[in-house]
Amino acid sequence: MISPEDIQLLKHLALRGAIDEFVELTTSQLGKELGLSQQTASRRLRKLIHSGFLEAKKFGRKMSFKLTKRGVDLLKREFIDYQRIFEFSEYIEITGEVVSGLGEGRYYIMKEGYYRQIKEKLFFEPYPGTLNIKVYPKDMQKVETLKNLPGICIKGFVSEGRTFGDVKAFLCTINGKDAAVIIPERSHYTDIIEVIAGKNLREELNLEDGDPVELVIFL
Repeated sequence: MISPEDIQLLKHLALRGAIDEFVELTTSQLGKELGLSQQTASRRLRKLIHSGFLEAKKFGRKMSFKLTKRGVDLLKREFIDYQRIFEFSEYIEITGEVVSGLGEGRYYIMKEGYYRQIKEKLFFEPYPGTLNIKVYPKDMQKVETLKNLPGICIKGFVSEGRTFGDVKAFLCTINGKDAAVIIPERSHYTDIIEVIAGKNLREELNLEDGDPVELVIFL
């Protein structure tokens, strides 16, 4: 299990630039910077390497360290926890603009396994289709935060020999209208948020492609 001291060490290396490149550092130097003995610093480095949070390269007698994807993801989760404490205790506001999707939303929303759970867990009968919102770059970090929060789980199922994955949902308003954001477990989108509601949101809000919208997403 990762300890707070191990997280502190990863954070220290990240602040030195070890997310983007290998950083040269001796264990005695690291120990001095963190107030540890050389032996303790060495032991913690070995633990993080063995656990897959850190990778190391040796150049002669010198060692260089870099966080692995697993190590970076761990720090991201820490960051998101602090965001929830200090910034997003109740809701997140995200802005973007309406874009056309591929037309697949209707197919998935109307599958009985999803449709039934949406009615039970989100308390509305979904209109057959989704409204796609392209998130503005300034709010993309908030989307990453959402992806790492539990939300309301719409469980996956098997139908006609095909597996449909879990979907995460968050109740929200879009330009003041009640709705919900859905995030498929295996989403192909990076900057697109899908929104569902009990009515056709394009008609209800008189929206066209390119129109700006504001989402208030409840946590």
